[in-house]
Amino acid sequence: SHLGARSRSLVADSFAPRPPRYLVAAMCEVTDPMMSDAAMKFLLVRPSVPAPLDPNFCPFILSKRQYLRRIADCREFGKVAEFHFAVSRPGGCCGRDKLPVFAADHEGFEASVFLAGESIRYMLWQRGGFKLTLCGPKELCEAIKSAYSKEGKYAFEVATMPKIFSEPWSVTVVDGVEKLPPAKDERVHCGKVASGCRIAFDLGKSDVKTVAVKDGEVLDTAETEWDVTNPDPQYHYDVIVKAMKDTAAKLPGKVEAIGGSATGAVSANSEATWCDCFPNVPPDVYKQRVVPIFNDIAKNEFGGVPIKVINDGEVTAVAGGQMIGEGNLFGISLGSSEGSGYVYEDNSLTGWINENAYNPFDLNPDAPGNPWSPHRGDAAMYLGQR
Repeated sequence: SHLGARSRSLVADSFAPRPPRYLVAAMCEVTDPMMSDAAMKFLLVRPSVPAPLDPNFCPFILSKRQYLRRIADCREFGKVAEFHFAVSRPGGCCGRDKLPVFAADHEGFEASVFLAGESIRYMLWQRGGFKLTLCGPKELCEAIKSAYSKEGKYAFEVATMPKIFSEPWSVTVVDGVEKLPPAKDERVHCGKVASGCRIAFDLGKSDVKTVAVKDGEVLDTAETEWDVTNPDPQYHYDVIVKAMKDTAAKLPGKVEAIGGSATGAVSANSEATWCDCFPNVPPDVYKQRVVPIFNDIAKNEFGGVPIKVINDGEVTAVAGGQMIGEGNLFGISLGSSEGSGYVYEDNSLTGWINENAYNPFDLNPDAPGNPWSPHRGDAAMYLGQR
């Protein structure tokens, strides 16, 4: 391919031909601009032991390490500076990071722009945010601000983050690190009591999983296939309710509480603020019918019993912590997509959106596109069943 040819000409002598792929047609068209030749020279690197089925695999982490080594070796006066960024979330929460960058007249500048943009994208899908604040060299900040505009490379993130947080997207450049908002996180605590008659569900991109539990003992489990591409919210409501009621019928008494998980961003109030298992529901209908879907089901179908829904990756981490009896645990859910979460030593959660399926994972310019985003090489295409 054209992309493969360019990468072969620049990195480690040559990139081996990619084996044939047999993928379902993507739901999103890849719109990422091609990585420049200059950026390739500073970023692209394969593992010392190449992946047998994907010999051109260029892990993001190895590329970042190579870049950091290259910039650390730069001895040209005035050619290296620091770039800082902050991603703000509601409640004054904020993620901070920094990256050494090359000057605009250095051959590594385009690699700096590329890696800075991808590092911000990583934090956005890891923690979430609606306000991006930049501090660093003027030319680089201007390039990043443009990339994170409605017409830029990261238009998907610019359009999605406001849906998650109900806040407008903004990018601001400041002239001093002290003017960046401070780093702040607020941990979230999740109950783990399983007494009485309870049901739980997990919404994935291929099926709805349901479980019936009595005093901590699993009485029944089921998997119900569904079509996540259906644009009708009533279809989704009916499939979820039927799956839940069929499983609840195996309990010896009335449902006393409901626990759930879903792909995408779920608010602290169990609202489906942006769940990508409803990708084709029109935006105005989504806000009216899908955002409150979990609370509506509890209220309308189960007598208003308590309900708590969190991200599917977080559920994996919580379950892992309970299984081994301690925290400081990172959990990964490998399904049709990929989810992840982290529990601290007290088994509290990070309060992040944890949508790591959309994180950059492979920088190979010929990496596969993600059906759910316009980018190449996202983690979901590697850490899942795809």
